[in-house]
Amino acid sequence: MSVAIITDNDFDKTNGVTTTLEALLRHAPRDLRVRVYTASDLEIDEPQYLAIRSLSLPIPFYGDMRMYVPRVGRLRRELAADGVRLVHVTTPGPVGLAARYLGASEDLPLVGSFHTNLGDYTAILSGSPRLGRLMDAYMRWLYGRCQPVLVPSHDTLEHLVSKRWRRDRLALWPRGVDTILFSPARRSLELRQRWSVGERRPALLYVGRVSREKGLDVLEPLGALLHRYRASHRLIIVGDGPMTPELKERCPDAVFTGNLRHEDVAVVMASADVLVFPSETDTAGNVVLEAQASGLPVVVADGGGARENMRDEETGYVCRSRDAADFCRRIAELLYDADRRTQMSAAARRFAAGRSWTAALEPVFSAYRYQLARAARARPNGAVPLAGGAASRL
Repeated sequence: MSVAIITDNDFDKTNGVTTTLEALLRHAPRDLRVRVYTASDLEIDEPQYLAIRSLSLPIPFYGDMRMYVPRVGRLRRELAADGVRLVHVTTPGPVGLAARYLGASEDLPLVGSFHTNLGDYTAILSGSPRLGRLMDAYMRWLYGRCQPVLVPSHDTLEHLVSKRWRRDRLALWPRGVDTILFSPARRSLELRQRWSVGERRPALLYVGRVSREKGLDVLEPLGALLHRYRASHRLIIVGDGPMTPELKERCPDAVFTGNLRHEDVAVVMASADVLVFPSETDTAGNVVLEAQASGLPVVVADGGGARENMRDEETGYVCRSRDAADFCRRIAELLYDADRRTQMSAAARRFAAGRSWTAALEPVFSAYRYQLARAARARPNGAVPLAGGAASRL
């Protein structure tokens, strides 16, 4: 049976959504033909990936990012040609809106997955809680026809319930990690020399979008506190975003790599010593699992889903969100104590080894099969959606 994953995430970008969807494609079982459909600046037609060249517009409050307005008629024809029987909605943007429309108009079952707390992001970046609430209401409506809506953490599930999403429509879809790609074996002494780090000056790493909603305001006071306590370190920031110029000014000793390919991120992670992840808005924080697979202790905020992807006091520490002093205390313990870092590094690797993508993806494939079987039982006389009719006229 054919499944369409409709997203606005180009696979040439490295982020948590593309990492997750690429893993889904790699592990899709043979009885499910899964293909990604996206809108893009480029036209790409591959067996598991179709990018349709589309109009792009700047995203409000995200000046460095763009959203795509899909060509709905073309998308409908492609879904019909591929015999799609189920649509997986992964984005609340115009592409997700088109997915919802096509699912409703063609009577296709819809499965959703929630990846980003856009309501919270909107409120933080705009400074307007009211705009955040409007985004929450829109997303609740957009995903209203999806059953289930898959969420990456218990924190996200409860967060959505608090915003009046139906609990019985939500299901947990935890994240996995590729422990071959992310491994301590990728550690590069040459890279560490380039950073001027070593046993007496460990590398403190952040990986992710460089933007205010990621809790990065904590980094400057954190660095000042660590220096005050003579906890020698070098901050390495992987990623880019609107806060990059500001952080370069506030953290002049830090190394900024910009955006990197996934393979290069794996080398950087293995070559660092501790990951700091202060975001309280991330629904999962895939990089927290990737860092542990690379042998790094992780220090995360107590808000958001990242803390569910580590073990407090065993593979790292959970700190009070936005509390630079608490982050400083825990990170300093790891910077001062090489033996503790080594113990937590081994524990982190063992923990990540138990988080395979094969197990993590089972809830998705189970949801696909259940909804496909349910739709087949409800379809009169074996009628096939997207065959002829509107699809043939567009």
